[in-house]
Amino acid sequence: MTAPESSGLRLNKFLARAGFGSRRSVEDLIRAGKVELNGEIVSDLGRRVDPENDRIAVDGIPASVPRDFRVYAFHKPLDVVSTLKAQGGQPSLLPYRLQSGIPDRFMPVGRLDSESTGLLLWTDDGQLNQDLCQPATGLWKTYEVDLNEDLTQAKVAQLVGGKIEIDGRRVKPCRLQLRPDGTTRQWVMQLHEGRRRQIRRMFRKVGTKVLRLHRTEVGPIALGLLRPGDFRRLDNREVAALRQAVSQPK
Repeated sequence: MTAPESSGLRLNKFLARAGFGSRRSVEDLIRAGKVELNGEIVSDLGRRVDPENDRIAVDGIPASVPRDFRVYAFHKPLDVVSTLKAQGGQPSLLPYRLQSGIPDRFMPVGRLDSESTGLLLWTDDGQLNQDLCQPATGLWKTYEVDLNEDLTQAKVAQLVGGKIEIDGRRVKPCRLQLRPDGTTRQWVMQLHEGRRRQIRRMFRKVGTKVLRLHRTEVGPIALGLLRPGDFRRLDNREVAALRQAVSQPK
């Protein structure tokens, strides 16, 4: 029996938790008539469901919320797009997921552009995926940045002070420091936004080109010695730390 309007779980929230994408993207699936509730197409975005008794499917694929959500760390290699479909002749993430035996319900969290490498999280918890992608979460992400020239202190002040504009909006203040074993062309940058190609565009604004961009940390999770193309399941302590990081008021 379908859950009454005043009880149960909203359909979009259920589908997000079931790993079919963010709440916004699953709403697109509902609008497109791809979601069935007890054998009938449902188009009401506010519909509530009973996960224990209702039969829900997306494009004929049964949807259910896993009993134990998991999170994986993945080392994204160079020249791989952060999607499950190849684009413009560039390889996608799909072969790596298949090779590692990661189930279909696991989705990457956010993106790294094809020219960037490093830590990309995957999870089957749609709510956690959405929380990690929200700018309001304020989760710091850490990158190694190699530049084509030395970076002056004047440019450092521009970059960290939150005065650079991208797409008509100022970026938020960030952190920038020299790598301990590097030169004035090798830096560690931390920011808690995720605009498209943001770091590359920020450095371009001060007349400097990024030659290499490598993400080493997402909040409390570090890439460590994970090799390019490999997955590592996070342990319970790491998952708890990640959940705590996105739940704390900012």
